[in-house]
Amino acid sequence: MREKAKNQFGNSLGYVFIGEGDIKDYYGSKPMSINWKLSEPMPNYLWKDAAKLSVG
Repeated sequence: MREKAKNQFGNSLGYVFIGEGDIKDYYGSKPMSINWKLSEPMPNYLWKDAAKLSVG
């Protein structure tokens, strides 16, 4: 996942590896939504930004 899509200068940020997971389900296209079951809990410092990405 990415903490943010872009930084304060408009540059794309890299991804953060949050561990292995299994796909629970997926739907839609452009963008496609995927629900994951993570093997390990997500690090606390990523919760706030991850919650912004959650739909439903």
